[in-house]
Amino acid sequence: MEGAGTEAPQEREQQQFTYQVFPERYSEGKSKRSFLATSFFTHNQKCQLMLLKSLDRSPYVKLLLDAMRSSGCTVYRERHFSCEDCNGNVSGGFDAATSQIVLCQNNIHNQAHMNRVVTHELIHAFDHCRAHVDWFTNVKHLACSEVRSTSFWWVNLIPDFSFLKYETFHNTHIFKCNVYH
Repeated sequence: MEGAGTEAPQEREQQQFTYQVFPERYSEGKSKRSFLATSFFTHNQKCQLMLLKSLDRSPYVKLLLDAMRSSGCTVYRERHFSCEDCNGNVSGGFDAATSQIVLCQNNIHNQAHMNRVVTHELIHAFDHCRAHVDWFTNVKHLACSEVRSTSFWWVNLIPDFSFLKYETFHNTHIFKCNVYH
């Protein structure tokens, strides 16, 4: 297995980063929940419901899911999304080690916010699947994916940019970001 030794340090670095941001990802970071916390409508249940609504109704989420499917990157809710408690003010993230979108159930409090987070993270998932982004050793890949996921909102949601349509944005160099090649 050539190269197996060189992947281990990078893999450990990715896991350490994930441990810090998403403590529930691994058993030693899981918090104990009381009976009351699990008996009533929990953050997790609310997160799951908002996720379902986002996947079903958000035009941007549907557009990205279709684009991923067309590229051979089918996304399954049960496999590729995880609602978890997160540290700090983080709203979500893409865990490249597991190809999962983490939704921070303790920090996402309304549907509009959920839609934005799911859309942003789906762009990262798309980049990961389609372009095989090197998240931890190639800063250009990371920067390009962040510019793409953030620019998407500027073009599609800010009124000053409303004259641009997704198709126009999709055909720009920002969306295609040639550093992946």
